[in-house]
Amino acid sequence: MNILRWTTFPVLVLVIVMALINSVFTPGFLTMSSLSGFLGSYAPLVCAAVGSAVVLFGGGIDISLGSIVCLVNVVFITMQGYGWSVFPAAALAVLVGVGVGALNGFVIAFLRVNPLLTTFSTSSVAAGVALWIMPTPGGQASMDFVTWYNGNWLGIPTPVYFIAVVWLLWLFLSKTPIGIWIYALGCDERKAFASAISVAWLQFFTYVFAALATGIGAIALTGNVGSGDPLVGLPISLNAIAACVIGGISLMGGRGDSFGAILGALFLGLVSTTVLAAHVPPFYQDLVSGVIVLLGVIGSVSLSRKSKLVS
Repeated sequence: MNILRWTTFPVLVLVIVMALINSVFTPGFLTMSSLSGFLGSYAPLVCAAVGSAVVLFGGGIDISLGSIVCLVNVVFITMQGYGWSVFPAAALAVLVGVGVGALNGFVIAFLRVNPLLTTFSTSSVAAGVALWIMPTPGGQASMDFVTWYNGNWLGIPTPVYFIAVVWLLWLFLSKTPIGIWIYALGCDERKAFASAISVAWLQFFTYVFAALATGIGAIALTGNVGSGDPLVGLPISLNAIAACVIGGISLMGGRGDSFGAILGALFLGLVSTTVLAAHVPPFYQDLVSGVIVLLGVIGSVSLSRKSKLVS
């Protein structure tokens, strides 16, 4: 019965079902090479989903993550164009993304502005800066980096390391007082404040962490596409939140598991690949994907409610 009480159990079922359906349409999907390519494409969304989950745990919401991906991507490619090596360029690009997260955190936590309005505004700012830096898609990432990202390292697909770094970082923090306080903040901000928890700094931290996780995901995305595009990450904002909801994370805060966000993102990826593998006409792909995702959300919520009744 314990596994039925796990908030991530419903999305785990959905991922297994979608993987099996995908393997029917694409017989070689479950091979290592095919899974490596799949993870390479959706590792950026997974990283952003973990970042979004941390914000949701604390009772907030962040819709600027897609624009952060765009900004990090174009900064990374621009610095590479100036002759910077991969690591310094990536570090600077991620730092720029963290700066946007810090701005979100400052305005929300210390100026007490609504999170939805704040991140909507900073999303426009970050997207505008990305377009200013690179008005049209272009540039090229280091071929060594692209080859490394799309290959294996120590027998494991390289995208897995990007996901692992983000997830393990939060897993470590979740075992510390910071992680416990974030869940407490999401459950009841007033009680958290009354318990002498630094509410403002915790809120600030969640948005910075989300930007850091998303920035790492943006570097992964650059390794996958190999170039810069000021619009490439825009769909990630809402997809990351959708992945969290499908993964059993409450929009009200204080409930959920980061692993659920990972599985939710993988579910969205499986939906997209299944629709493509089924040769659905391009005009109907969004419609079919949307219907499947809606059914997935309903199924996840229904299984979650049933698991509560069983427990």
